[in-house]
Amino acid sequence: MNFKKLTIVLFLIFSILPTTKILAQSSDIGFVSENIWYSEDSFEEGDKIRIYTFIFNPDSRELSGTVLFFDKTVLLGKKDFAVPPKRALDVSIDWTVVAGDHTIFGKIEDAKFLVSTGNYEQASISENETRKNSYTVSKKIISEKKYLTSDFTTASSVKDIIEAKTPKFITKSIISITNQLEEIRDEINIATKFKKEKIKNEITQLENDKKISTEKTAPNPFLKPFKYVEMFFLSVSLLIINNKIIFYGLLALVVFFILRFILNRIF
Repeated sequence: MNFKKLTIVLFLIFSILPTTKILAQSSDIGFVSENIWYSEDSFEEGDKIRIYTFIFNPDSRELSGTVLFFDKTVLLGKKDFAVPPKRALDVSIDWTVVAGDHTIFGKIEDAKFLVSTGNYEQASISENETRKNSYTVSKKIISEKKYLTSDFTTASSVKDIIEAKTPKFITKSIISITNQLEEIRDEINIATKFKKEKIKNEITQLENDKKISTEKTAPNPFLKPFKYVEMFFLSVSLLIINNKIIFYGLLALVVFFILRFILNRIF
């Protein structure tokens, strides 16, 4: 936990202590000083993170309003809030990080106290804007070597490679085929796991039947070894299906032999 988060947690603890003297001296309503932090301590271009801020309400009435999150003069998003009396509340928005210099801060608008059901009174906010948090995000550099390593193990990487290396007029068709293959692979994976679990239960049942059976009612002695062989092949199948490099490599090999067989037949 970094210093800012620790400060906020300590502030929240002291804010809810049942000491009227502390509440009487705490007239500041709004943001806690320097109150901007992120879901990740470090991030880079393209990351999806969350920006947080923290609102304190020492008043005996409910405080509500809207927090606007800015990057310099650009509105990143806004979130409505309602903080119960003598309580504190964190407010956040999602943000996709872009490269460049950033100055992130939050601002409270339309702050009001709940006087009675349906009746509100404008609130005077002493801290209606957080301290500005400056951050520089470097441009992300994608190495060509990336495409030769572990990126082939994820469907999103395959999609990125196709988009980067293929003309746009056929990209959509290839990506569509890739997505369909992924759906088929997932369905086969689920069905194989289900079948493996079923065989496992059948083996357990055969072992139980063997313990309580007599010579006349003994199960087929060849059935259990057959089930173990079936279990072995299912395990190998799952290994192939769950490893995308092996799965797509074998698929490409099968397609190659089918095409070669067809071409040999034709010519």
